[in-house]
Amino acid sequence: MSELKPLHAINVYIEPWFREEIITKIFEDFSVYPESLRKELVEAVKTEVKVSGFRNPLTAPKRLLVREVEKIFEKDPRFVSIILRTWMKLFDTHEDEFKKALTDLDFQFSEQAPLYPDAENAFETLWPDGVDYQKVIGKVREENKTLEMSDDEIVLYSILLTGCLPEESE
Repeated sequence: MSELKPLHAINVYIEPWFREEIITKIFEDFSVYPESLRKELVEAVKTEVKVSGFRNPLTAPKRLLVREVEKIFEKDPRFVSIILRTWMKLFDTHEDEFKKALTDLDFQFSEQAPLYPDAENAFETLWPDGVDYQKVIGKVREENKTLEMSDDEIVLYSILLTGCLPEESE
């Protein structure tokens, strides 16, 4: 087994515009999350996020909130865990399709994924030989031809579901 990487290591693989999109999307409608996850998200944001001029960061304009959340997302693995588990919940109806596609590509699923109980030791780097982003995207889209997820969302969901980051280029 490779040495596990913390959850915030995902930032190496996420473009800043996509990170902003992820964070913005999770704050659009809290009613879609189970109560326990919603409470965890609200508590984390209220505890960790500071928006100048607002006692409760959740009452700040969305753009200010997202900007401050991004700063913490880049550094705090526990906070990243909450944000990404919340984001994954938006697509959980597709979990079985993803698992089938990723199993067909010979992915091994990490014991840490998808709940990531230890945010400091979360990701492995064990993508199957010869598998790249395009193969993952193609296989997932083959499983569900009407999937309404962007290619970036497919790759991120796959990484989070398997617990495996792509091998870093040398």
